[in-house]
Amino acid sequence: MIDYHVHCDYSIDAEGAAREYVKRAVEKGVRRMCFTTHCDLEPERRHHDGRVRRGGEIVDVTSDWLPSYIGDVREAAAVAAEAGVEVYCGLEIGFVPGIEKMIEEFIAPFDFDFLLGGIHTLRGMDIVSDRESSEYFKGRSPRQVCEDYYSCVEQAVDFGLFDSIAHLDIYKKCGLDFYGSDLAEAHRDFIGPVVEKMAAAGLALEVNSAPLRKGRASPYPSLDILSAAREAGVTRLTFGSDCHRPGEVADRIDRCFALAREAGYAEVCAFIGRKPTAVSFAEYVR
Repeated sequence: MIDYHVHCDYSIDAEGAAREYVKRAVEKGVRRMCFTTHCDLEPERRHHDGRVRRGGEIVDVTSDWLPSYIGDVREAAAVAAEAGVEVYCGLEIGFVPGIEKMIEEFIAPFDFDFLLGGIHTLRGMDIVSDRESSEYFKGRSPRQVCEDYYSCVEQAVDFGLFDSIAHLDIYKKCGLDFYGSDLAEAHRDFIGPVVEKMAAAGLALEVNSAPLRKGRASPYPSLDILSAAREAGVTRLTFGSDCHRPGEVADRIDRCFALAREAGYAEVCAFIGRKPTAVSFAEYVR
């Protein structure tokens, strides 16, 4: 099994040190995993999202915490290697247009294996928060939500920094409860240009199992989006549980593989030192 979206306790919404996630990965027979702690640099939301945990203390995301994070992950990786598990170090970077230079300058001194780009806010509001999302959705149609969201994703692709785009239709997390089924197909007029740009850039698309833990029927993204990506020429898929607790490592990734197969995919893309390596599904699913 593989899991390329893992949050340890450097993310303030996560629990458990990196070594605890590694222990669980060994127990579950995970072959490769990558830590992707949150890195949200949006200035307007610094008071809310722009924090990380280091040594049990909450610190500003712009402080000098990355060496500690990288060191902890590398130590956990050394332990995992003894059990035959490969562990890598990455970030999930919250993207909003206009902070590209800030992102580049902040991470430039460090070497990561994988950079995952995620869209979590639109117009300054958190669309994956039960409280804030309703404020964003009020007065907007499903079509307007998708127009906002996929415009932002296109700009993330154009940025050129990320290796993979996370949870592509995550606006459904709270949006389906707000709008109902009207939101389910609102992406149809917007998804084509996005996946075409991803294909042209050689960018990977993540298949994310988190909604399955919440009782949703589908991972992010849905089958029709995966199929559109395949038809557009997106050849690389990364797989992640988006876990925030050790017990969630690699949770329901097998169902993500099944959906990807249905869309016509047969390979996993793993990144090591920011370089992609394609491996057959058969190598990870027993």
